[in-house]
Amino acid sequence: MRLRLMMDDDESFLRSGQGLVRILRGYGFADDDALLDVGCGVGRLPIALLATTSFRGHYRGFDVSRRHVRWAKRSLTPIAPDMTFRHLDVRNDRYNPEGAIAAAEARFPARTEGYDVACLFSVFTHMYRGDTQLYLHELHRVLKPGGRVVASWFLYDDATYESAVEGAFPMVHRLDEHTIYHEAEDPLRAIAFHEDEVREMIAAAGLEIERVDYGHWSRDRNGEQFQDHLLLRRPELTTAQRLRRRAGSLKRRVLGRG
Repeated sequence: MRLRLMMDDDESFLRSGQGLVRILRGYGFADDDALLDVGCGVGRLPIALLATTSFRGHYRGFDVSRRHVRWAKRSLTPIAPDMTFRHLDVRNDRYNPEGAIAAAEARFPARTEGYDVACLFSVFTHMYRGDTQLYLHELHRVLKPGGRVVASWFLYDDATYESAVEGAFPMVHRLDEHTIYHEAEDPLRAIAFHEDEVREMIAAAGLEIERVDYGHWSRDRNGEQFQDHLLLRRPELTTAQRLRRRAGSLKRRVLGRG
């Protein structure tokens, strides 16, 4: 109970996990997908998958909190061997200030091109821009071609800036020309990025935006969810890329025989 960030009771904890499942389902998540849960915490999403769905794919979650990962490994993996958890000791001013790994040097504990779907719920809402850019590049690496990312954000643009300043988390402080945040002494409690900048970061990582669903955290928007959600996609391989991969695989097999 003390590891739950919101101190939810069991019913509320499960209900919030089911909400995450519904969000994923709305973006096409299937029971046999390989799922990477970035910022898994104590396991809210996998507990909901186990309790309320017929999920039969592979799940891996990782988090910067060693205590949360330790609980999930001890409590969930023994009953669901295809659900695995890893600790990534990357520094975050709010959640892991003593982390051994600088965010710019972080590498996800996940195999390259191993996942159909990656999700990040309330992760980019607590990260600086440079760290976010690195995570986007890592998402491109771990996704299969055609794989998808479901991620929540706080987004604003020139037209909605005043709405963000007066929203549920009033983003009254400015970090730079692209970034605003809620609490002066704790910028990563809630941080928002200009949507144009987010779109540029996503494109620079080789990902595409398939869908944007705005939440109701800012004053003038009334989306279904509280945070904004983006559905991203790693593009499928081009014909030339497939041919190069096939040639490389054939060369490795020939050299291996030699």
